[in-house]
Amino acid sequence: MRIGVFCTYENPVRDYKACFDAQTRLVRRAEEVGFEDAWVAEHHFDDDAVSPSILTLLSYLAGVTSRVRLGSAAVLLAFRNPIQVAEDVATIDVLSNGRFDFGVARGGPFPAQNKHFHAAEDETRDITLEALELIERLLYEDRVTFSGAHFQVDDLAFCPKPLQKPLPTWIATSTPSAIEYAARKGFGLMAASPAPIAKIEQAVAAYRATGPGADPRLALARFYYVAETRERALDEALPFIARFADRMRGIFLAQNAPASFDPAEIVERSLIGGYEEIAEKIVDIHRRLGVRSLLLKPATANEPRALASLDDFTAKIRPRLVAAAV
Repeated sequence: MRIGVFCTYENPVRDYKACFDAQTRLVRRAEEVGFEDAWVAEHHFDDDAVSPSILTLLSYLAGVTSRVRLGSAAVLLAFRNPIQVAEDVATIDVLSNGRFDFGVARGGPFPAQNKHFHAAEDETRDITLEALELIERLLYEDRVTFSGAHFQVDDLAFCPKPLQKPLPTWIATSTPSAIEYAARKGFGLMAASPAPIAKIEQAVAAYRATGPGADPRLALARFYYVAETRERALDEALPFIARFADRMRGIFLAQNAPASFDPAEIVERSLIGGYEEIAEKIVDIHRRLGVRSLLLKPATANEPRALASLDDFTAKIRPRLVAAAV
């Protein structure tokens, strides 16, 4: 199992420069201590999660790292021009020397995104899948002619081409038809930090049921913080989780959408606790899901403690996983 960090570019003090610098330091520390992956989320119109220009951020990270793989979690294709996305992801793959993992999603449920990017919510799934089909053709074919419901291309000679062929691709979804599509195309699945393990387990099972040897290559994000005892870990992580829950409740309340963001439930789904407890929890999750990449989101607004939490994982947790052959 690969270990990575999940970057959402929190901005609690409303200082964009400090926010970007802190996340860069987190990724570089992850690389230094032996993590294999670093994935960046895409969020729009949220002053507490300022990563709207996800491909720009990943391009920068490609220049300040040398080994860690960089993933998009996820590019919201319904809100972007697929030709420009293809140009950007191919460029990042070249700049990173073939270290890019391409994750996509439809986005939502956040009405402001649909409103301001002029994409009706009931059309975003179809737009996303059509955009992805066009992007794939642009990346691998010399000249492309494409006529879809949303995008048209006439004899386009596209460049640059990515170093990786095919470019590793993931979809964030729990929809049965999209899971079947991902399996048919050989795309991996992504799951977000608050998602219940039981629901992810259903998605993984549906993917594997599509055919012999179907591997969802699950990229699983989890809130994470460890300490010598569960109580000490909770003292640090619970304020961060409570703040996240309040923010999400506010977003859903504003759109009159029923949603439960109970901090206790989020903690239960997270990797927060003592060293032995969290190692055992990861082993159990891997047994149930067959995780390819476990993406850790440090549950603290304190940068030194976030960096130290990566050191703790390497020194305290990973040896236990190796012993358990995870």
